Amino acid sequence: MNEAIEQLLVLQERDRSIAEWREEIAGLEHKRAVVNTTSADAEAAHAAAEQTGKELEVRKESIENEIAGMEEKIRTYSKQQLETKDNIAYKTLVKQVEDSKKVISDFETDEIMALEAIDEHAEVLAQTKAALDEANAEKAEALKEIDDREAGLNQRIEEMNGLRAEAAGKIDGTVLGRYERLLQRKGTNIVMGIQHGACGGCHMKLPASDVIAIKSRPDIAYCPNCSRILYYTRDMILEAD
Repeated sequence: MNEAIEQLLVLQERDRSIAEWREEIAGLEHKRAVVNTTSADAEAAHAAAEQTGKELEVRKESIENEIAGMEEKIRTYSKQQLETKDNIAYKTLVKQVEDSKKVISDFETDEIMALEAIDEHAEVLAQTKAALDEANAEKAEALKEIDDREAGLNQRIEEMNGLRAEAAGKIDGTVLGRYERLLQRKGTNIVMGIQHGACGGCHMKLPASDVIAIKSRPDIAYCPNCSRILYYTRDMILEAD
């Protein structure tokens, strides 16, 4: 095989490795985005539990305020009882005190129920927090695996770029320049063998005279249709079946 072709094939193989690793890195970004959503359900469940807990606390505080308000009324009514000289007014105040105590009794029942609800909800809150912690731990582990993989791929790319530069340095500048332009336009399938008398890249049938010329001449040959670099080896099929 032409030595220049051998050097180009080495360069192409290194470019293929770099392209493959870069593609995997791009895929890791999608994986990272997906992993970042894995704890969303647990976060939503815990946030809802926290909100319910706050609402229960507000309800309890509201009841406590109502009780405090009724107790203040009882103190006022009791004081007025001591001060009034009117029997009818006195009886009215007595009834107001009794009614207020009944209201307080009802509120105290509500307060007990509110406290029980808070105690029961504390278990729910603990469960959602544990589930969230577990989800976050799993997410952190998955993200670390992705980060480690990305770091490893970047290290490979850096090393391969060094090897690529070494390979590129052995290739004629004009040929290398054409290769680099093809790399930008066609990706890493640039140096292609002849198969069944056709270009291995665009698959255009080549004139028999071109096939013979490529087989016999030592210089670089290009496909007249796609401009890819062509080569042959003895095990290739040069003619159409």
